[in-house]
This record gives sequence, C-alpha cells and structure tokens, in this order.
Amino acid sequence: MTLPLLEDAPRALDAVIIGAGVTGLSIGLELVKRGYKIAVVAKDLPEDDQSPGFASPWAGCNWCSFADNNKREQEWDRKTYQALFNVAENHPNLCELIQFHSYESDKLPEPWFKDLVKDYKVTKEGTKPGERCISYKSFIMHAPNYLRHLAQQLRSAGVPIQRKRLTSLEEAYNLPSYGRVNLVINATGLGARSLLGNKDPSDIYPIRGQTVLVKVPQGWKKTCFMMASDHPDEKTTKDTEIPEPTYIIPRPGPEGHVVLGGSFQVNNWEYAPDYALAERILKRNYELCPELAGPNGKSWKDIEIVAHNVGFRPSRQGGCRLDLEPIELGNAKQEGMQLAPKSTITEPRTGAILHAYGIGPAGFQASLGYALEAGDMVDSYFKKGDAKKRSSKL
Repeated sequence: MTLPLLEDAPRALDAVIIGAGVTGLSIGLELVKRGYKIAVVAKDLPEDDQSPGFASPWAGCNWCSFADNNKREQEWDRKTYQALFNVAENHPNLCELIQFHSYESDKLPEPWFKDLVKDYKVTKEGTKPGERCISYKSFIMHAPNYLRHLAQQLRSAGVPIQRKRLTSLEEAYNLPSYGRVNLVINATGLGARSLLGNKDPSDIYPIRGQTVLVKVPQGWKKTCFMMASDHPDEKTTKDTEIPEPTYIIPRPGPEGHVVLGGSFQVNNWEYAPDYALAERILKRNYELCPELAGPNGKSWKDIEIVAHNVGFRPSRQGGCRLDLEPIELGNAKQEGMQLAPKSTITEPRTGAILHAYGIGPAGFQASLGYALEAGDMVDSYFKKGDAKKRSSKL
C-alpha cells in the first residue's frame, strides 16, 4: 500500500486522533489517503506491545465475524475481509489466508458471511453428536507487528505519533505541538472511561482475555480452529459473559507461534495470568488438536509455551460507538469540563468529536471497514460546513 506524502508546505492540522491502537491507526491511514493532515497522540504507542492496558497488541487476531444481527457491523467486517486480500498479498508475514474450522451446535443458523468467505462448506467431519464443522478460508494477522506496520505507514507519510496522556477531550483541540484544530477522533478504547468530557464513561467496560502463546513443531500446517457454541455479539453486556471459548489462531511469519485461547471474562481487570485457566486452555486445545504437542508429544504438557498473555477487550454497553458529536470548545460549563485543567482555548468556538471506541473483540476484523465509514463521516463534516472551513485553511 502506497500512501500519498503530505504537502511539504506547513499548514495546520485538520484533525487529531487520540489513541494508537488498531482503530486509531486504521482511521489515521484512511484520512491520510483522503488528503487530510493529522497527528496521533496516545498514552500507549504501537511499540508498547507489552503494555498490559493496551488492548490491540494482545489480540489473537483473526477474521471470524460474529456480527450476525447487526448490519452495520457486518458491513465493516465485509469490507475488511475484502481489503485483507491486498494486505496478505503485499505483507504475507503480517496477514495470511488459511483454512478455518469452526465446531458448533448444528442447531445454530449458518453464519451471515457464508457467501462472502472463500471455500465455505459445512461438514460432519470430526464432530460429536449435535455438532457440525463449518470450514472456510479466512485471515490471520500478527497483531503486534501489524500495529507497528500501520505506524510506519503513517510516519512515512509525515504523520507525527506522540506519546501524551490527556485528561480531557478539550486538551486535544489546542495542543502546544500542533495548535488549533476543530475535529478530534476519540479512539481511546478503555481510556474513554477516564477522559473528561466523554459522556458515557459508565458504559465502557473490559472483557478480559487470557491466552497462551506457544511454538508449534516445524511442518505443522497452519489451521485456525474454534470450538464454541456461543460467540460475543451485541447482546453481550457488562453483566454477562460467555463460557470459556476454545480457539487455535496461528500467527503469520516464520516464528511458528500460535495463540491458544481463551476466556471472555466481563468486567474483570485482573492483569496477572490465572494458571489454572492456562492449564484448562492447554488441555482443551490439545484435545482439539494433538498435533500442537509435536510428533512425539504424549499430552498437553508437551506443548512448548512461549508466554502467558492477558489483554482487555475494550467494550461498550449498547455496542460499538462510531458517531460525530458537536462540541462547544472553551465552555467551562460543558459536562465534565469543569473538572479539566484550565483550558488553553481563549476564544470559544464550535468543534466536533468523532467517537470511535467500544469495538470489543472485533477490532482487527472490523478495522478497515470501520475506518472507511469514519473517513466518510469526516468528509461529511467538512463538506457540510459544520466547521465552515478546514482547519488547514484557517
């Protein structure tokens, strides 16, 4: 993917993105392709792949849509699936098309994407009574390396990515490094809980995921396995969780690493790995695929462990948020702003926030379609004259 270089002549920014996870970076790339000048500020940067509070690097990272009843989310996933063919062709160590096998109850309806994915079929091969196996070709991604790739693309296009922790949304409209902007993209994930000026902090909650990263024997054929009767969807709330899922997600690249899962623990903030859970994960996945232990392996104990990982899916009551909110800048009476540091905005004006958070476990598989809709919303904002003029012309 080749991005246009931003203009050499200095001009003000069109927008500031808060958050450097897969959502913020994907939206940033889409805006650059559309000719906008942007900056990214974030507490955690793409290189911080061991930060426990940074969701994106810990993702198992495959395309397996569970947007069964949400047409908008289906469209995000559809466009991402279609776009990933190009990513896989140009960056095979970051994204790869492989065989998927999903074992589930044969009473469930077939997935909405059966006519989208390659080589879709339903079989009874290897199933238990009452089960079926859905097979198709889909994508796996290397989450930490893909994040660094997105960041490199932005930096090559002249986009600054700055480490900065903001306490309020209003700070982003007049940062010392970048000056005045009228549009801010709030892609802070779980960070939106504590960002002053954000109006739904109580609706944002974590879904704890624990996985085991393992190394498989040389020659193991990359195959993604999933075994669960339930998938998270828009009905999942901050008070419910699904039973422990079982999944095997290989990573692209030469390392031979595979992510074994997992858990789906709602409102659980525990950073430390639960080793009893890790043992259950290893046992379930060995039963599903004994080849993980190698040709001489006798049990789950023979699987080579690389790391125990814990991450927090950034979820939101009512589902993902992607909408544009007008904001009165420099107005100390605005909800939440009276608690923020003294505003650097001396002349009140109208701006907007594009909220983009709460994607939960679908961040990577929706990212490119999500970014396209976000880009359309930014285009609409400027063309409709809500800002009257692009910041670049002020």
